[in-house]
Amino acid sequence: MLFWKKRKNGKKSTSGSQNSHNVPIISATIDDVRKAVNDYASTLQKGVSLRSIVLDNHEIDFDLLHSFLGGKPDKKFYMSKETFEIFENQEYPKFIDYCQIACDQYFLEKGEEPITPGDPYRKISYYKLKNYLIEKPPFELFLHKHDRMVTHRSPR
Repeated sequence: MLFWKKRKNGKKSTSGSQNSHNVPIISATIDDVRKAVNDYASTLQKGVSLRSIVLDNHEIDFDLLHSFLGGKPDKKFYMSKETFEIFENQEYPKFIDYCQIACDQYFLEKGEEPITPGDPYRKISYYKLKNYLIEKPPFELFLHKHDRMVTHRSPR
């Protein structure tokens, strides 16, 4: 619930909101953003998902993170809503999310992992997922052997 109050100059403002115009623009690395996200995650109350900082286009909402980072980055960063990996490329989290959901559905229905048979790196078989994927990723993805999470990182 928002409570509105009148400022002295007659304009309305939200009570307790921070003025995003005073937040400095900074140069941040992906490692800086990862640390800020981890710091933010450690403050979340039980039941609050880290997805709360990810916009629909997978962009990270720095309105919630700027105090952990020391400002807003001068470039955009993106996060997977399924695996919480952070990227500078907007396409990676979209495809990872599509593939993670497809892999989970495939596993629930078939009882096996959708990996290429005999592949020691556990490369995901897009052929096995053809009926589960919204769109085939334009790059290879792998399935982590311990938690069945999709990753773009080859274990080679």
